[in-house]
Amino acid sequence: MESTLRGKLLGFRQIAQEKLAHVFYSIPSEKDLIIEQSLIKPLEHVCGASWLRKKGIDKIFKFDPKNPPPKRKQFVYFIDSSLLTFKSVLDQIGGYQSQTSSLMEPDIRNKQYHVLVFPSVLASFEALLEEEGLHGIVELYNFQWDFLLLDDSILSLELPHVFANVFVRHDTTLLGSIAQSMRIFNLVMGKPPLIFSIGENAEKVLQMVQRIEAGVGKSVPSSGAPVQREPDFATMLIIDRDRDYPACLLTPVVYSGLLLEIQTLHSGSLVVDGDTNKIKSGKLAILQQDSEPQQGGPKQQEVAALRMSGAQDAIYLEHKYRHFSDVIGLLSAQAKTLGLEGKAYSRQMKLSEMKDYVTNKLPKVAAAKKELFKHLRLCETIVEEIGGTFEKHQMIEESILTNTNRKQIMNYIMELLSSDAHRYNTLRLICLYHVTIGLTAEDMTRLMTGYLNAFGHGHLTVFHQLYLAKLFPDTTTLSKGKILSQISIPTLKSPFQLEANKLKQLPTDTIEATGGTTTPTTEAVGLVGGASGGATPKPGAKACPSYVFNGNYIPLVAQLTNMIFGASSFDNLNAKLGHLERLKVSGRALGGVPEPRTIKELAASSHKAALNQLLPFREKTMFVFVVGGLTYAEIAACHLLERTTGAKIVLCSDQIIAGHDLIQSVVHC
Repeated sequence: MESTLRGKLLGFRQIAQEKLAHVFYSIPSEKDLIIEQSLIKPLEHVCGASWLRKKGIDKIFKFDPKNPPPKRKQFVYFIDSSLLTFKSVLDQIGGYQSQTSSLMEPDIRNKQYHVLVFPSVLASFEALLEEEGLHGIVELYNFQWDFLLLDDSILSLELPHVFANVFVRHDTTLLGSIAQSMRIFNLVMGKPPLIFSIGENAEKVLQMVQRIEAGVGKSVPSSGAPVQREPDFATMLIIDRDRDYPACLLTPVVYSGLLLEIQTLHSGSLVVDGDTNKIKSGKLAILQQDSEPQQGGPKQQEVAALRMSGAQDAIYLEHKYRHFSDVIGLLSAQAKTLGLEGKAYSRQMKLSEMKDYVTNKLPKVAAAKKELFKHLRLCETIVEEIGGTFEKHQMIEESILTNTNRKQIMNYIMELLSSDAHRYNTLRLICLYHVTIGLTAEDMTRLMTGYLNAFGHGHLTVFHQLYLAKLFPDTTTLSKGKILSQISIPTLKSPFQLEANKLKQLPTDTIEATGGTTTPTTEAVGLVGGASGGATPKPGAKACPSYVFNGNYIPLVAQLTNMIFGASSFDNLNAKLGHLERLKVSGRALGGVPEPRTIKELAASSHKAALNQLLPFREKTMFVFVVGGLTYAEIAACHLLERTTGAKIVLCSDQIIAGHDLIQSVVHC
């Protein structure tokens, strides 16, 4: 079953190739491809340069608005759906046109310029084409690669700016692209009989999919209607990012999660750069002076890349979901083993054995050392940039989750703003404070003032953008005296805590949070165990999904998945999740019900009997989609559930992100 499922997931690559080939075949003769740099990495998951050349592409250029390539033959531009980028493309094409003889009329039957837009052509593109006088000269095409397989059971649409557009600007255009891909998923994998959704955007996606499928069904004759096939997944869960902000804002302790805290991820490829990282680049310039390389000093090593895929990196495969405190020791032992292995082979070798070693074994050892060196460099950066304050930061995050020591939390954040301010991570902690506890008017004013004093009052609009994403209170209420309506009273539990306690997302010594697995004490654990003053993770910590946040919090995705799989009947599911009014259920198991319904509504309907027949699930298989970005902490938590429950969980999102990326997208919105 495992190999069959992986084969089908890889099938999305073939579908993307077929769609791309169809575009290229519609453009006769040889052509040059000009591709936007941000699209190069994801396109590598679809095809390579040799495949492109077989489809009529001669030369490939990176798109540079200031330095256009020489005009030799037809051009195919591949860009994302940004109006500014499209304007730059048209400016470039206009320059080429001005170089041709004004006496020559353009042959609209054989266009020389073709623009491939990912994920779709916007209506404003057509209008701009008319304004620039290039209509009839430039041909526009839609292209979307749908699901890219980044790693085992991890898919991504690699759709940029979904969180900023959908959750901040409230522009739902990109939801249509997600819905189109979900329809392709249903065609390839089969539509699951039961679909859970939580969040208004998740519901919109499902409604769009339903309308698309209904439209396609009307256009197909009844005799040619597709036969319902057995689905590969028993159920599906679609969730909005804003339904579980803490899982993105908290600092993870798993290796893969911490890698994204320090370096940038591009379609499964992580930058390995010794000169800069997310922590350095986000700090005030005055705080970076000491870390800048001195002139005339030793040259830094060149920027490399690490593929975050177990199929391509055996070291990553072994350590990606481990607690970071375990990873350093294991990598050090591996480095010693490689060194000793080379010495052992060189001693007392015969000439024929030496020849075989140099020819066959030595290149493999050298390649293994090169890959290991990348991981050691990354671990060193994590310890240098995060390790010093990690234990204290974890304790503050625990206090925020449990709504304790509010004075200590405020003092810590104000201390960061005055001595170690970070453009995104400091805001991230402030947003976590608001989402879980709620800010008083006094605290809100202090935090805004501290941040603006550190980074400049030009950032005042950032707080309004955070408010639009539900990450900060409405700043206009300060002058209107309405701030008290947004906050919790310090002596009471916050709405977040009430909800999280119902779902058992905040483990303690006595709560069995994962179906009978007792969770560990929420004790601060250092990044490198005893070396940094923290305790080594206890064995019990690794038996609960909360281990991804040092035993402090279970991601909502993992907890919902576990409760859905653990439900023995629909009544049992209602007892566990019936209080969630935002959790809706739909799917063909409900017959002709067009709209998603809450579990409580279904419990009182005639569909209860049909749902009881599905539960408990005979096959524990689930497809999870997060609208607005998925984190490696959530992936690691679901991976643990797979191992402990025997389930198969495939996770997908528009992009794989860290908390830093989420806040950065809001700041630059």
